[in-house]
Amino acid sequence: MSTITQRARKSAVTFERTILSVLHVYFDAHTFIRKNHFRRYLIISGLAFFILFTFTIKAIIYWVNYFEQPITQELLPILQKFLTIKPEDITTGIRAGFWLIKKAIEAYKYPIFSSIFLIVGTPFFSYISSKTEEIHSGKTYRFSFIVFFKEIKRGISISIRNSIKQFGLILLITLFGMIPVFDLISPLFIFFVQMYFNGILMTDYTFERQGYTVKQSEAFYSGHKPEMFAIGLGFMFLSLIPVVGWFIAPTYGLVASYLYFSKVTMPVRLESKS
Repeated sequence: MSTITQRARKSAVTFERTILSVLHVYFDAHTFIRKNHFRRYLIISGLAFFILFTFTIKAIIYWVNYFEQPITQELLPILQKFLTIKPEDITTGIRAGFWLIKKAIEAYKYPIFSSIFLIVGTPFFSYISSKTEEIHSGKTYRFSFIVFFKEIKRGISISIRNSIKQFGLILLITLFGMIPVFDLISPLFIFFVQMYFNGILMTDYTFERQGYTVKQSEAFYSGHKPEMFAIGLGFMFLSLIPVVGWFIAPTYGLVASYLYFSKVTMPVRLESKS
Protein backbone atom coordinates (compact mmCIF):
# COMPACT_ATOMS: atom_id res chain seq x y z
CA MET A 1 0.00 0.00 0.00
CA SER A 2 1.44 3.39 -1.03
CA THR A 3 2.20 6.18 1.41
CA ILE A 4 -0.44 8.40 -0.23
CA THR A 5 -3.09 5.67 0.15
CA GLN A 6 -2.15 5.13 3.80
CA ARG A 7 -2.39 8.84 4.52
CA ALA A 8 -5.76 9.08 2.75
CA ARG A 9 -7.06 6.10 4.70
CA LYS A 10 -5.79 7.53 7.99
CA SER A 11 -7.38 10.92 7.22
CA ALA A 12 -10.68 9.24 6.36
CA VAL A 13 -10.68 7.28 9.65
CA THR A 14 -9.85 10.44 11.64
CA PHE A 15 -12.57 12.35 9.79
CA GLU A 16 -15.11 9.62 10.56
CA ARG A 17 -14.16 9.39 14.24
CA THR A 18 -14.37 13.16 14.66
CA ILE A 19 -17.84 13.28 13.11
CA LEU A 20 -19.11 10.46 15.34
CA SER A 21 -17.68 12.05 18.48
CA VAL A 22 -19.20 15.44 17.66
CA LEU A 23 -22.60 13.98 16.76
CA HIS A 24 -22.88 12.62 20.29
CA VAL A 25 -23.24 16.19 21.57
CA TYR A 26 -26.77 16.27 20.11
CA PHE A 27 -27.80 13.91 22.93
CA ASP A 28 -26.34 16.42 25.40
CA ALA A 29 -28.31 19.14 23.60
CA HIS A 30 -31.50 17.11 24.04
CA THR A 31 -30.90 16.85 27.80
CA PHE A 32 -30.06 20.56 28.02
CA ILE A 33 -33.21 21.59 26.11
CA ARG A 34 -35.49 19.44 28.26
CA LYS A 35 -33.86 20.51 31.52
CA ASN A 36 -33.94 24.23 30.75
CA HIS A 37 -37.41 24.46 29.20
CA PHE A 38 -36.32 25.43 25.70
CA ARG A 39 -39.39 23.83 24.14
CA ARG A 40 -41.03 27.20 23.50
CA TYR A 41 -38.15 28.05 21.17
CA LEU A 42 -38.85 24.89 19.19
CA ILE A 43 -42.45 25.98 18.62
CA ILE A 44 -41.48 29.51 17.55
CA SER A 45 -38.90 28.37 14.99
CA GLY A 46 -41.23 25.69 13.59
CA LEU A 47 -44.17 28.02 13.08
CA ALA A 48 -41.93 30.68 11.54
CA PHE A 49 -40.53 28.09 9.13
CA PHE A 50 -43.90 27.00 7.80
CA ILE A 51 -45.20 30.54 7.41
CA LEU A 52 -42.07 31.78 5.62
CA PHE A 53 -41.62 28.70 3.44
CA THR A 54 -45.11 29.05 1.97
CA PHE A 55 -44.25 32.43 0.50
CA THR A 56 -40.48 32.49 0.01
CA ILE A 57 -39.92 29.85 -2.68
CA LYS A 58 -42.85 31.11 -4.76
CA ALA A 59 -41.52 34.67 -4.41
CA ILE A 60 -38.01 33.63 -5.51
CA ILE A 61 -39.32 31.87 -8.64
CA TYR A 62 -41.55 34.86 -9.40
CA TRP A 63 -38.65 37.34 -9.23
CA VAL A 64 -36.37 35.12 -11.32
CA ASN A 65 -39.07 35.04 -14.02
CA TYR A 66 -39.70 38.78 -13.62
CA PHE A 67 -36.05 39.75 -14.14
CA GLU A 68 -35.29 37.27 -16.91
CA GLN A 69 -36.48 39.49 -19.77
CA PRO A 70 -34.92 42.82 -18.66
CA ILE A 71 -31.60 41.16 -17.77
CA THR A 72 -31.56 39.41 -21.14
CA GLN A 73 -32.12 42.74 -22.90
CA GLU A 74 -29.32 44.40 -20.91
CA LEU A 75 -26.81 41.58 -21.42
CA LEU A 76 -27.45 41.02 -25.13
CA PRO A 77 -25.71 44.18 -26.48
CA ILE A 78 -22.82 43.73 -24.03
CA LEU A 79 -22.21 40.11 -25.01
CA GLN A 80 -22.50 40.92 -28.72
CA LYS A 81 -19.31 42.98 -28.41
CA PHE A 82 -17.32 39.95 -27.27
CA LEU A 83 -19.05 37.06 -29.03
CA THR A 84 -19.30 36.36 -32.74
CA ILE A 85 -22.40 34.17 -32.56
CA LYS A 86 -25.90 35.22 -33.58
CA PRO A 87 -28.01 37.38 -31.19
CA GLU A 88 -30.71 34.70 -31.00
CA ASP A 89 -28.09 32.15 -29.90
CA ILE A 90 -26.85 34.51 -27.19
CA THR A 91 -30.44 35.02 -26.03
CA THR A 92 -30.95 31.26 -25.94
CA GLY A 93 -27.81 30.90 -23.84
CA ILE A 94 -28.96 33.52 -21.32
CA ARG A 95 -32.37 31.87 -21.07
CA ALA A 96 -30.66 28.53 -20.54
CA GLY A 97 -28.81 30.09 -17.61
CA PHE A 98 -32.08 31.26 -16.07
CA TRP A 99 -33.58 27.82 -16.69
CA LEU A 100 -30.68 26.26 -14.80
CA ILE A 101 -31.19 28.66 -11.88
CA LYS A 102 -34.92 27.86 -11.70
CA LYS A 103 -34.21 24.14 -11.96
CA ALA A 104 -31.74 24.35 -9.07
CA ILE A 105 -34.23 26.33 -6.96
CA GLU A 106 -37.09 23.92 -7.62
CA ALA A 107 -34.96 20.79 -7.14
CA TYR A 108 -33.24 22.00 -3.97
CA LYS A 109 -35.78 24.39 -2.50
CA TYR A 110 -35.38 23.02 1.03
CA PRO A 111 -31.61 23.62 1.35
CA ILE A 112 -31.97 27.02 -0.33
CA PHE A 113 -34.80 28.02 1.95
CA SER A 114 -32.97 26.75 5.04
CA SER A 115 -30.20 29.28 4.34
CA ILE A 116 -32.74 32.07 3.87
CA PHE A 117 -34.56 31.00 7.02
CA LEU A 118 -31.35 31.08 9.04
CA ILE A 119 -30.57 34.57 7.71
CA VAL A 120 -34.04 35.93 8.50
CA GLY A 121 -34.01 34.25 11.91
CA THR A 122 -30.60 35.63 12.92
CA PRO A 123 -31.91 37.80 15.81
CA PHE A 124 -33.89 34.87 17.25
CA PHE A 125 -31.10 32.33 16.80
CA SER A 126 -28.53 34.72 18.25
CA TYR A 127 -30.74 35.00 21.33
CA ILE A 128 -31.04 31.21 21.69
CA SER A 129 -27.26 30.79 21.41
CA SER A 130 -26.65 33.57 23.94
CA LYS A 131 -29.23 32.10 26.34
CA THR A 132 -27.57 28.69 26.05
CA GLU A 133 -24.19 30.14 27.01
CA GLU A 134 -25.64 32.08 29.94
CA ILE A 135 -27.25 28.96 31.41
CA HIS A 136 -24.32 26.66 30.69
CA SER A 137 -21.47 28.93 31.79
CA GLY A 138 -23.26 31.10 34.33
CA LYS A 139 -21.99 34.15 32.49
CA THR A 140 -24.57 36.91 32.12
CA TYR A 141 -24.62 39.19 29.11
CA ARG A 142 -26.03 42.65 29.74
CA PHE A 143 -28.48 43.56 27.04
CA SER A 144 -27.23 46.37 24.83
CA PHE A 145 -28.80 47.51 21.58
CA ILE A 146 -25.33 48.28 20.21
CA VAL A 147 -24.04 44.79 20.95
CA PHE A 148 -27.33 43.22 19.83
CA PHE A 149 -27.28 44.94 16.44
CA LYS A 150 -23.57 44.22 16.09
CA GLU A 151 -24.28 40.49 16.58
CA ILE A 152 -27.16 40.65 14.10
CA LYS A 153 -25.02 42.47 11.53
CA ARG A 154 -22.22 39.94 11.93
CA GLY A 155 -24.65 36.99 11.81
CA ILE A 156 -26.45 38.24 8.70
CA SER A 157 -23.15 39.03 6.97
CA ILE A 158 -21.77 35.53 7.59
CA SER A 159 -25.10 33.91 6.68
CA ILE A 160 -25.42 35.79 3.38
CA ARG A 161 -21.81 35.15 2.35
CA ASN A 162 -22.04 31.44 3.08
CA SER A 163 -25.51 31.15 1.53
CA ILE A 164 -24.19 32.67 -1.72
CA LYS A 165 -21.27 30.20 -1.69
CA GLN A 166 -23.66 27.34 -0.93
CA PHE A 167 -26.08 28.26 -3.72
CA GLY A 168 -23.18 28.71 -6.16
CA LEU A 169 -21.93 25.19 -5.39
CA ILE A 170 -25.47 23.77 -5.65
CA LEU A 171 -25.83 25.47 -9.04
CA LEU A 172 -22.50 24.04 -10.20
CA ILE A 173 -23.36 20.53 -8.99
CA THR A 174 -26.79 20.80 -10.67
CA LEU A 175 -25.02 21.64 -13.93
CA PHE A 176 -22.69 18.65 -13.65
CA GLY A 177 -25.69 16.55 -12.57
CA MET A 178 -26.88 16.66 -16.19
CA ILE A 179 -23.94 14.44 -17.11
CA PRO A 180 -24.76 10.70 -17.11
CA VAL A 181 -23.43 8.78 -14.08
CA PHE A 182 -22.63 12.02 -12.22
CA ASP A 183 -26.38 12.62 -11.88
CA LEU A 184 -26.53 9.59 -9.57
CA ILE A 185 -24.11 11.06 -7.03
CA SER A 186 -24.87 14.80 -7.37
CA PRO A 187 -27.54 14.72 -4.59
CA LEU A 188 -24.89 13.30 -2.24
CA PHE A 189 -22.48 16.13 -3.07
CA ILE A 190 -25.23 18.68 -2.45
CA PHE A 191 -25.97 17.04 0.90
CA PHE A 192 -22.28 17.41 1.85
CA VAL A 193 -22.37 21.08 0.85
CA GLN A 194 -25.44 21.63 3.03
CA MET A 195 -23.84 19.84 5.96
CA TYR A 196 -20.74 22.02 5.91
CA PHE A 197 -22.42 25.40 5.52
CA ASN A 198 -25.21 24.64 7.99
CA GLY A 199 -22.53 23.65 10.49
CA ILE A 200 -20.92 27.06 10.02
CA LEU A 201 -24.24 28.90 10.39
CA MET A 202 -25.02 27.02 13.61
CA THR A 203 -21.58 27.73 15.06
CA ASP A 204 -20.86 31.34 14.21
CA TYR A 205 -23.15 32.81 16.88
CA THR A 206 -20.88 31.27 19.52
CA PHE A 207 -17.69 32.50 17.90
CA GLU A 208 -18.98 36.05 17.55
CA ARG A 209 -19.59 36.32 21.30
CA GLN A 210 -16.06 35.08 22.00
CA GLY A 211 -14.54 37.93 20.00
CA TYR A 212 -13.57 36.04 16.85
CA THR A 213 -13.30 38.25 13.79
CA VAL A 214 -14.85 37.04 10.52
CA LYS A 215 -11.36 36.21 9.23
CA GLN A 216 -10.47 34.24 12.37
CA SER A 217 -13.78 32.37 12.24
CA GLU A 218 -13.32 31.41 8.60
CA ALA A 219 -9.78 30.21 9.34
CA PHE A 220 -11.14 28.03 12.14
CA TYR A 221 -13.88 26.57 9.92
CA SER A 222 -11.33 25.77 7.24
CA GLY A 223 -9.14 23.94 9.76
CA HIS A 224 -12.01 22.09 11.46
CA LYS A 225 -14.07 20.77 8.57
CA PRO A 226 -15.03 17.44 10.26
CA GLU A 227 -16.59 19.33 13.17
CA MET A 228 -18.50 21.60 10.78
CA PHE A 229 -19.73 18.57 8.84
CA ALA A 230 -20.81 16.85 12.07
CA ILE A 231 -22.78 19.82 13.43
CA GLY A 232 -24.37 20.28 10.02
CA LEU A 233 -25.10 16.56 9.69
CA GLY A 234 -27.00 16.50 12.99
CA PHE A 235 -28.94 19.57 11.89
CA MET A 236 -29.72 17.97 8.50
CA PHE A 237 -30.88 14.67 10.00
CA LEU A 238 -33.26 16.47 12.32
CA SER A 239 -34.55 18.80 9.61
CA LEU A 240 -35.40 15.79 7.40
CA ILE A 241 -37.93 14.52 9.94
CA PRO A 242 -41.35 15.34 8.40
CA VAL A 243 -43.04 18.35 10.05
CA VAL A 244 -41.30 17.88 13.40
CA GLY A 245 -37.85 18.47 11.91
CA TRP A 246 -38.13 22.20 11.41
CA PHE A 247 -39.52 22.67 14.89
CA ILE A 248 -36.49 21.09 16.52
CA ALA A 249 -33.54 21.31 14.10
CA PRO A 250 -32.46 24.98 14.55
CA THR A 251 -32.58 25.00 18.36
CA TYR A 252 -30.92 21.60 18.70
CA GLY A 253 -28.21 22.64 16.23
CA LEU A 254 -27.48 25.90 18.05
CA VAL A 255 -27.36 24.27 21.49
CA ALA A 256 -25.26 21.31 20.29
CA SER A 257 -22.82 23.62 18.54
CA TYR A 258 -22.29 25.76 21.63
CA LEU A 259 -21.93 22.75 23.96
CA TYR A 260 -19.26 21.19 21.75
CA PHE A 261 -17.22 24.24 20.86
CA SER A 262 -17.34 25.61 24.40
CA LYS A 263 -15.23 22.59 25.39
CA VAL A 264 -12.90 22.76 22.41
CA THR A 265 -12.30 26.43 21.67
CA MET A 266 -13.05 28.48 24.79
CA PRO A 267 -9.97 27.39 26.79
CA VAL A 268 -7.77 27.96 23.73
CA ARG A 269 -9.37 31.34 23.15
CA LEU A 270 -8.84 32.41 26.74
CA GLU A 271 -5.17 31.32 26.64
CA SER A 272 -4.59 33.25 23.42
CA LYS A 273 -5.96 36.42 25.02
CA SER A 274 -3.81 36.19 28.13
